[in-house]
Amino acid sequence: MYTQQTLEALKRAEEEFVFDKFDLEDAHELGERLRRDAAGEPKPIAIRIVLDDLMVYQSFLPGTGEDNNGWMDRKCATVRRTHHCSLMAGVERELFGEKEIWQSDEAHYAFKGGAFPIVVKGEFRGIAAISGLPHLQDHRRLTQTIAGMLGKEPILIPVEE
Repeated sequence: MYTQQTLEALKRAEEEFVFDKFDLEDAHELGERLRRDAAGEPKPIAIRIVLDDLMVYQSFLPGTGEDNNGWMDRKCATVRRTHHCSLMAGVERELFGEKEIWQSDEAHYAFKGGAFPIVVKGEFRGIAAISGLPHLQDHRRLTQTIAGMLGKEPILIPVEE
């Protein structure tokens, strides 16, 4: 399903989608943009923004709930551990196998799309996460909104069926 091109596109997105600044106001703006952008999606999403290890924004659209909360917990744990998007962890695991014990711990980590690192001037500062759509669509929705907030073009992630 994933290829080296998938991995390269994810790396490019992480290099490209870096903030010059990101504070509490920016966290709120990103959360509200995600809520607004999610209105066009076929299913509702839950949203979480973490900044400096503090959950600073969280919203559950009608139709989301505890399952989405659990997915966001696991996706955030993956990003916190790797400082890379949760989808990258899944792609690397598929392409290269499990190299470390934590990569088989699906009770605490998610290897699916939907969480992205918030990097400010090269420094990992937090996480943006969503849950509710199929995982590749979660990644697409999240990164499209981040790209829009940064005034950049989205980066499409190639996946083979």
